[in-house]
Amino acid sequence: MSLSSTSPDTDVGEMYPIVDLHCDLLSYLETTEGATPDNTDDIGCALPYLKEGNVRVQVLAAYVPTEPGSAEMAKNEFRRFAELPDAHPETIYHVRTADEAKSSLEKDGTGVVAAIENASGLADESESIDVLQSRLQDLVEQAGKVLYITMTHHGANRFGGGNMTDIGLADDGRVLLDFLDGLGIAIDFSHTSDALARDILNHLDRTGHGVPILASHSNFRSVFDHARNLPDWLAKEIVDRGGVIGINFIRAFVHTDDPDFLRRHFFHGFELGLGDALCFGADFFYWKAAVDVGRIPFYHPEHEHAGKYKEVLASLSPDIGKGEKKALAFGNAVEFFRRAWQH
Repeated sequence: MSLSSTSPDTDVGEMYPIVDLHCDLLSYLETTEGATPDNTDDIGCALPYLKEGNVRVQVLAAYVPTEPGSAEMAKNEFRRFAELPDAHPETIYHVRTADEAKSSLEKDGTGVVAAIENASGLADESESIDVLQSRLQDLVEQAGKVLYITMTHHGANRFGGGNMTDIGLADDGRVLLDFLDGLGIAIDFSHTSDALARDILNHLDRTGHGVPILASHSNFRSVFDHARNLPDWLAKEIVDRGGVIGINFIRAFVHTDDPDFLRRHFFHGFELGLGDALCFGADFFYWKAAVDVGRIPFYHPEHEHAGKYKEVLASLSPDIGKGEKKALAFGNAVEFFRRAWQH
């Protein structure tokens, strides 16, 4: 769609229900001594911020590094995911179907969905690939549903190359893609190298596999040149294949100096004709544990926590109208749940 075709916005102050496709609350809870999900001093997706931002569905991705013990860490994070509703019955519940995601828009509290960030959580580098199937089955059984798997992180692993490499798809990555066929678990392109992205798409084409795809927390490289952001050809390819793109709030990927570039990422998506696929994927994480202190602050103040969604949407006025805002806030993501989970 063209921005010039949108109707004027008349609801600048309206609070929409929000669906966000990526945060790292689980790894924070697992790795940080004394961590609690309501600590607003530590993480931008703390439960009070989710309430303030009217976040009705939040995807909790189990992030693990590629190192010995990564599979055990993923298992522990999924255990924490399973326990959250019992520990916080007034504010957290599990979402395991597309209908539940849709109904969450009208409910109090936040429905949470599980995902896996870095497939090293399914098999350590030195293990037999044969463990992958049983590990994933165990995690799905524990969580009830898994929305997506990010194959790598910034670097390379046994499955392929991350966004800071030029490495493509490895043989174990092909095994993972073959196993995912028909399971309704998407492959996330947020941390792929360009070579890995091309190889994944080519493998899916060659095999005819029906694996859903998305970029859960990525921006546009043509707006801000960073290897972590999507080139336009890949963004279009993801959307053409029924995927969605969750816009990331981390300063290093938005623009290191100018917070207004977050708006430019959204607008660029609309100008590319991707308005039916744009979502939120803010990527709030426990930044105090980061070793790269040169990136502090990790977020611009205008979008530093989940309570800022109302202001972020208001900043898009009057260029997009009420219908486009609803699609961005929740509609596109809920529709993706339906497509991915229809298997």
